[in-house]
Amino acid sequence: MDALIDQIRAALAPDASDEARSAAVTACDTIANAFAANEPPPANPIAEVAKTLRGIPAEQLLDMAIAKLRAALPAGTEVPAVPKLEFQFVPLPKVKP
Repeated sequence: MDALIDQIRAALAPDASDEARSAAVTACDTIANAFAANEPPPANPIAEVAKTLRGIPAEQLLDMAIAKLRAALPAGTEVPAVPKLEFQFVPLPKVKP
């Protein structure tokens, strides 16, 4: 590490050569990379949200989404009641194997 700092000091001299300045740039990059290698990787915000949402039941997520959407409506907007979803079951003929 001391050698890298010495290279940077030498490049700061008013009469430093282009080679000394180039070596200082490389030394700075080496030091910056050493710091970056010791830092924890930044958390991905989408992964953090997904991790949080993973433990919430689907019904609760839908309720939260509906509440958020209703809150975004202009004041006084009436939302019509949604009829119950019904299916008509049609019997299928039995198939012999």
